[in-house]
Amino acid sequence: MGRHSLFMLILVVGVLILTAAASAGETIRFHSQHINVSTRFDTMEIGDEPGHIIATIQAKGLGIRRVGPPEPPYKIEIWGTGDYRRDGTGKEHGYAKFIFADGSSYYEEWTSQVAGGRDVGTAVYFNGSGRFAGMKGGSKFDCTLCGDRFVCEVDGTIELP
Repeated sequence: MGRHSLFMLILVVGVLILTAAASAGETIRFHSQHINVSTRFDTMEIGDEPGHIIATIQAKGLGIRRVGPPEPPYKIEIWGTGDYRRDGTGKEHGYAKFIFADGSSYYEEWTSQVAGGRDVGTAVYFNGSGRFAGMKGGSKFDCTLCGDRFVCEVDGTIELP
């Protein structure tokens, strides 16, 4: 096989892989792992009961698709708020942006419950760009809290228009 033929074969296979990753009208079901680190966690004690605090949260992370169509690792930006009790329980709400290698992105709005060193919740996806333009979907997640780091197992669905 000559150089030109090998180059064309690699090009065709690459296009097929990219096309298979996200086609119009496709529903993508996936399992990803998100490895995140808090970059900001500002707290304020409420004072109505001992140990009741609220917080603003910022984090950055890396997403790795474990099941579903292949996807290079992607960047994650997270912003949110938390309302926590002395016993380690609480509620969180916020937003995240997922940025992919090809420049495509989408946002999510998430809510969760914190207890026993875990943060479990759901998210709704919106405002996709690039290959995610017009998408809808959402996920369920279960995060293990490790100080300023948290690792999330995410099961989601993306519906492309």
